[in-house]
Amino acid sequence: MNVMIKKILVALVFLPLCSMALAEIDAGDQQPVPDLRWMNGQGEEHRLYEIGNKPKLLHFWAAWCIPCREEMPELIQWQKENQEIEVLALSLDQKIAQTKHFIKKYKLDMSALQLNEDDSDALGVPVVPYTLFLSADNRLLGTYPGIAPWLEADFTAEVRALLLK
Repeated sequence: MNVMIKKILVALVFLPLCSMALAEIDAGDQQPVPDLRWMNGQGEEHRLYEIGNKPKLLHFWAAWCIPCREEMPELIQWQKENQEIEVLALSLDQKIAQTKHFIKKYKLDMSALQLNEDDSDALGVPVVPYTLFLSADNRLLGTYPGIAPWLEADFTAEVRALLLK
């Protein structure tokens, strides 16, 4: 058998296993996160610490992020099915107009929220999409880099166990 065909077959066998391994939430350091700020589509500033005593999921994305196009509809569906968790999809776009355009173009049922640039720089989000899981008192319980499997029951159970314990 050709060496190239062998490599392709090995990749086809192991690639799904690699993506399954990524479906775990990385443990957080339990430390409080900063009081992040963001702007909504009407130009009003909001702060993380203003949100009530509810566990939070902060999801960082951007209009230029191709994987975000696939993931955002699933996150929105997940949010509707898990309303006891506050979900904030925070755009890292430079202008709120980019965020609004993305939401309109892909017909997404979500608010335009743009993370404050200083807070974005301070957080140092390593990749988009990227998700932080916070306790009701804003402590970092976990992180998830990349596209999360929002519609998989095991992943939802893991998120719920982490945030609603």
